[in-house]
Amino acid sequence: MIQYLNFLHTTVRFDIAEDAVGTFAAVQRFFRHLLSEQGAQEPTFRIEVRSYDPSADVDALVWDLPQSVIRRSNAAEFNFDAHIVDRGGRRLYVNRATLLDAPVDARKDNTFLLRITDGSTVQVLDFVRDLVIRNEEDHGTVVLHASGLQRDGEAVVIAGPKGAGKTTTLLSALRRPGWRYFTGDKLFCTLEEGQVTVHPWRDYPYVGVGTIRADARLEELVREQVDPQLDSYEPGHKILMDPDVFEYWMGAEFSAEPKRLAAVLLPEVRPGEPLAVRHLSDDNERWAQLNKIIDRQVDTTFFTWQSHLVPDYARFYQSLAELRIALDSVAMVRLTGTLDVDPDAVLAGTPAPSSAFRETP
Repeated sequence: MIQYLNFLHTTVRFDIAEDAVGTFAAVQRFFRHLLSEQGAQEPTFRIEVRSYDPSADVDALVWDLPQSVIRRSNAAEFNFDAHIVDRGGRRLYVNRATLLDAPVDARKDNTFLLRITDGSTVQVLDFVRDLVIRNEEDHGTVVLHASGLQRDGEAVVIAGPKGAGKTTTLLSALRRPGWRYFTGDKLFCTLEEGQVTVHPWRDYPYVGVGTIRADARLEELVREQVDPQLDSYEPGHKILMDPDVFEYWMGAEFSAEPKRLAAVLLPEVRPGEPLAVRHLSDDNERWAQLNKIIDRQVDTTFFTWQSHLVPDYARFYQSLAELRIALDSVAMVRLTGTLDVDPDAVLAGTPAPSSAFRETP
C-alpha cells in the first residue's frame, strides 16, 4: 500500500508492506486529513514501513549498547530512548517498539526504513511531525507553538508557556457561539498577499484533570474511553487524550484547511482575579511576544533523532522578518486573571456582559 502525506512544501511517501498495514492503521487514522493516494509533488522523503520483531530483526549486541535520550516531554507517553548504531552512511535508532533506519544526510539520501509494532504509534507520529517541521523551516515556514480556534475563515491563536492557561482559554472560548476548534498545539505560518495564513497541525491533546472535571460530558468521555482511573488523579494531573475523542466532545472534527490569522491571545491564569484585557500596540513588545511563541527546532534540545536534516534557517529568518511587517494587521491581546473568555468582547475591546471582565489601562 502506498500513501502520500501532503503538507505545504512537504510530501512524504509511505510504502507500507502488507505485514505492516494493520499496525500502521493508527498512524493512518491520525494523519487521515493529510493523506492521499497521490503526491502533490515529487516526494520530499520516502519511508518504507515494515513490521518489526525486535528479537529477530536486531543483532543481540545492540541491546548491550547504552541508550540515548530521543524524546523528553511533559507527557510521559512521549518519553522514549533508543540504542544508536552508525552503519555505512546510515544511522539506526533501535528500541523495543520501533526501529528507524535513517540516512545521515537527508539532502543526499531521502529514504528511511521504519519497522513498527503496536507500541510504535506515538514514536512514529513524533518522527514524522518533526521531519515535516524541519523541512518546512528550511523552506521559510514559521512554526508557532499555540492552540487556536476559528470562525468565518479567520483563526485566533492562543499561546503561552506551560501552565499559562492555554487550554482553559481555548475551552472557554469554544463555549461561545460560532467559534470552532482549529488547532491544539502547533500551526505553520505562511505569507500570502501580505497577510499571515496559518495552517493547523493535529496533535494529541494533553488536558488537565481539573479542566476535564469542569465539564460533565468530557469527564464521562474520558472515564469511559481514555482513562478509567480519572477519579484517582489530582486536579493538576494531565491526561493524554485520543484526538478523535476530544474532537467528538467539541463537536468539530479537525480540518487541515488554512485560515487567515486575525489575532493572537496571550493568557496568564490568575485564579480569583477578574479577567483583565490589554491590547498590545507597541511594536517592540509585540515582536518580543511573537518570538516567545516561535517553535524553532534548533532550540529544541530533546530531539536527538533529527540530525539527518538540519535547516540552514536563511529562508526561515527572511520569512520571520517579513512576518513582523504582516503582523501589523493582527491583533495581539494579553489576558490575565480568571480565563473565562468571550473572544468577541476581547477582540472588540468592549466589556463582556459578565461583571468578571474589566479592561486594563
